[in-house]
Amino acid sequence: MSLTLEEDESFSLSAYVDSLGDQRIALSGYLVSHRGDGTYVAPLIPQLFYGVNGTQLQTWRQNFTATGDQVILSRSGGLPKVPREDLYWRKVEGAEQPKTEQPVTPVVLAEAPNYWIIPTLVLGAGIAIYAIYRLSK
Repeated sequence: MSLTLEEDESFSLSAYVDSLGDQRIALSGYLVSHRGDGTYVAPLIPQLFYGVNGTQLQTWRQNFTATGDQVILSRSGGLPKVPREDLYWRKVEGAEQPKTEQPVTPVVLAEAPNYWIIPTLVLGAGIAIYAIYRLSK
């Protein structure tokens, strides 16, 4: 799914965070600008959004220090602003797409901890050692 935001449009993405630490939440889509000579689009970049702690993002990675429902990405009235030259604007030809509200799904919200790996490795090693012991008799 792709998100399309007007240059001065507000946006908020809330989620239930169940894992602390660094997480990557990336949006795909475009920022739209209507100018006198046509319509332009630029891919969404992290600098266009505020993160969970309220600061402007520099990457799609954020450090979550609390769990529960919270706003994880936001824009308010086109803020934060990013200089036009920092965006990759392309002029689009043809009919404009109608603006529709669509739910947005983050690419990755929480990565489950891999607590099962070590016990599985220990068990597998034990089985392998036992098999080698039995075969050597």
